[in-house]
Amino acid sequence: MRVASIFSQAGLAVIAAGLVVATIAGAEPASPSADQSIAEGELAKAAEPVAPPATDGLSTLGRWAAPFLASRAATTATPTPDAVAPQPVAMEPVAAPTDAAAAPAPASNPAVAKYAPADAPEEVAPSAAPVAPVTAPAVAEAETSTGGTPGLKPAKVLFGGVKEPAPLAARAIGTYARGCLSGGQALPVDGPAWQAMRLSRNRNWGHPKLVALVQKLAADGKAKDGWPGLLVGDLAQPRGGPMLTGHASHQIGLDADIWLTPMPGRTLTNQERETLEATSMLSEDGLAISRDNWTDGHLKIIKRAASYPEVERVLVHPAIKQVLCVQASGDRQWLTKVRPYWGHHYHFHVRIGCPPGSANCTPQKPVPGDDGCGKELEDWFTLLAKIKPEPEPLPIPPPVTAAKPKEKPPITLDQLPSECRVVLATGNPTAARDVAAAAKVAAKASEAASKSAAKVEPKAPAAAGAKVEKKTATP
Repeated sequence: MRVASIFSQAGLAVIAAGLVVATIAGAEPASPSADQSIAEGELAKAAEPVAPPATDGLSTLGRWAAPFLASRAATTATPTPDAVAPQPVAMEPVAAPTDAAAAPAPASNPAVAKYAPADAPEEVAPSAAPVAPVTAPAVAEAETSTGGTPGLKPAKVLFGGVKEPAPLAARAIGTYARGCLSGGQALPVDGPAWQAMRLSRNRNWGHPKLVALVQKLAADGKAKDGWPGLLVGDLAQPRGGPMLTGHASHQIGLDADIWLTPMPGRTLTNQERETLEATSMLSEDGLAISRDNWTDGHLKIIKRAASYPEVERVLVHPAIKQVLCVQASGDRQWLTKVRPYWGHHYHFHVRIGCPPGSANCTPQKPVPGDDGCGKELEDWFTLLAKIKPEPEPLPIPPPVTAAKPKEKPPITLDQLPSECRVVLATGNPTAARDVAAAAKVAAKASEAASKSAAKVEPKAPAAAGAKVEKKTATP
């Protein structure tokens, strides 16, 4: 028995060994060429650039963010092998409308749907990384200025320190961003349909024509448009000129800031006028109007201001301009005066033209004849998207940090029209020394300019009998 068991186990072992040999012999080994092709395929796949995440959710980021993201994606470097592939943000796809007609907007605010669909998901906070500096569109209204003259006090210090108007005839002198005001008139701090704000600034002064227009707008808005009344921000300083803080314009008494916050049904205290914050009309993304704050009354009061013939411009935030373009009906001619510009999301800026009797007032160029709802507005939103980028699904290399530009010295009195020295000095003996110093500097500059012009050699006279070619001036 024992011997039989041993032979039986040995026989099973031989049979098992035979099966293993047969299996190995019958198997087809992988060819070296196949192994090489697999390896090459894996290397080629690894060398391919990583495809960006699905962009189904890109439409939810806003119409104006898409071109910006595309341009940033085009310049993105290929991720390094040890970089972790970014995970796309889970978003419910929402189709972005291509134009106003393609997407019916909510009845309360037709412009909101164009830039922020009501059912759009909450967006990720934008990256804190700095972005490259950008320039404003060509439609910018502000004026640039050169630096002031060393050794002279800034003009804003001189004009900002005067508490009373110049006792002279009412005149707007210079340009909106470089001039002064003669014979300024104060807007009363309280009226039947307005209240002046920020009284400590002493900026409720203007040319009599501007003061009369603000009072008219307040009365018409209340009687004809149902607007409760105006909260009036800055007009100008008593004698105009550059301001200690804030505005570059508002220098010649022809500009007024009107808050978009309706006047309450009671008289505000002095403390409230200093601390009450104006209401922004923007949604959180800064590219659309807040449906909670914007009303039909806002459209009416802005239209009312732009309808006056003496008003040349009404400055508003681009998003406000957009909603006006969508909601305006009937005659749209008034829209040409409504100009998009930085920062005007909690107030609108009314500017009147140079009034009669102000010979040295420099007018602005006329506004374009169209309604301003086309390419100009598109350019503004493209710029806003670059300044406040939307969430970026792709990693980007650190931007090159540009050197901070050196700030220009503030304007000095010699750089303002010569009449402004008279405006500042009249009834203000403390300014005599500063006025004299500015006059001396201005005289030297004028003399140097005259000498420089005299050095230009005149053209040699034509020889006798030579044919002289006539040139006509191009109109």
